[in-house]
Amino acid sequence: MGFGSFKTDAEVAEKFNLIIKEGFFIETLPFKIPENKRDEIKELLDDPLAYVSEYAICEDIIKPILRVLDKAYEEFRVWSHIFYEVDASLNLSGTPDFLIARPKKVGIGNLIDVPPLCVIEAKKRDWDNAWGQALAESYAASTQGATICYAIITDGKQWQFGKYTKNSLLFLKDKRNLQAEDAPNEENLQRLFDTLNWIFAEASKVVIER
Repeated sequence: MGFGSFKTDAEVAEKFNLIIKEGFFIETLPFKIPENKRDEIKELLDDPLAYVSEYAICEDIIKPILRVLDKAYEEFRVWSHIFYEVDASLNLSGTPDFLIARPKKVGIGNLIDVPPLCVIEAKKRDWDNAWGQALAESYAASTQGATICYAIITDGKQWQFGKYTKNSLLFLKDKRNLQAEDAPNEENLQRLFDTLNWIFAEASKVVIER
């Protein structure tokens, strides 16, 4: 079953003796959204066909948003639905929705390095299960040397954020939920991109202990 076998983050915490707390940690870093991408994403957010399946949400909404940040951080790649195995015997394996990581060159091929950021689609808006996968993937990255691993869970419209710190065994879930859709007099999409920009910037600073 892998990462998806954990139904809640509490289940992950109990298995690996981790700590979960809620608080505030996300910040913003101004980001200029390319105008054509802003228009494209707004159109997708309003398109019912972008929500016809879990796959559609991943590919039509979440991935286009992440790709905008990916272009701004050349050292990173958005790895979509690739197999990530750390320890199958502990259910720390599977195919995450998205991992944000540098490529690692081995021989003549490119492989994923340890991810400092994982992004999980909250399938059928099951936030509990999404948090379980987020913590499992973050903890898995920490066992490979990530001193910090950030996590994002989203259904495309609502975005939530977590941060796992290896030294303290602490998974901090931010109490704020951000919306992607703009509302009257509210630039929600801009705020989301400013927050994602901050998280990508912080992820780029994460030390990977070899």
